[in-house]
Amino acid sequence: MKILLTILIGLVTVFTYPQQAQINATLLNTEALKENEVFLSRDLFDNIYTLEGDVLRKQSKYSTNKFSLPKFGKLTQVDLSNPLFPVLYYGDFRTIVITSKEFSLLNTIDLPARFPNLDPAYVASSTGKNLWIVNQANRSVVMYNLSTLILHTITTIKETGIKTYQSNINNLYWVTDTNVINGIDIHGNETVKYNLGTNYDQIQIVNNEQLFFLFNNKIYFVDMAKNKQYEIKIQEKTIKSFFYNTQKLSIFADHKLTNYQIKLP
Repeated sequence: MKILLTILIGLVTVFTYPQQAQINATLLNTEALKENEVFLSRDLFDNIYTLEGDVLRKQSKYSTNKFSLPKFGKLTQVDLSNPLFPVLYYGDFRTIVITSKEFSLLNTIDLPARFPNLDPAYVASSTGKNLWIVNQANRSVVMYNLSTLILHTITTIKETGIKTYQSNINNLYWVTDTNVINGIDIHGNETVKYNLGTNYDQIQIVNNEQLFFLFNNKIYFVDMAKNKQYEIKIQEKTIKSFFYNTQKLSIFADHKLTNYQIKLP
């Protein structure tokens, strides 16, 4: 199952890398996960989010919260960019679900009933009470206001062959199949145009100037503003996924998380 995760100011356009450097990582600890758990992310409060089947789980040092809605079928996307209001999307029924930080159900949006022409490729939290929605039916990017229940189109994506969408509350990003990263703000203004210059197995766009990517079991940090790429020196030889948040890099492999402290240049 493909899970899009989201978790991300100036215009940047660059195309080549200078000589690659390295960033040392300091081992902090390891944390065991269940055999069928898939690591998603870690928030500012050090809570861990995982997925087991269609059950979303949040683990803190003191408690565990779970959320599932089997009647809506497969959980196809989880957005945790705002951990106070997680956004879930069930593609089988084209239904958006919003929960509290404790995973209490707050809102359910039945798109076929309200907006039959809206077929999301991506849904995530934006500023205020708005949601980013990318409509794959016509490649439009719309804002949906949870208070007014009004859709507002801010731009249309011109590129084709999109393989990744990500966002933070202020910016939406998409990556083409030629590994060009594009970004816009909440008004539809372009903020990023960056040729990564390589393929990847996973990418995390932190903001308009920084990103990480995993390729061939190695993790790299890219400073897009300075046009520099760094390899992160870690001990893992096989990596399933990773997540970076506030100088902590979490590596998922072999049913466990290995956490490192890193200092970005």
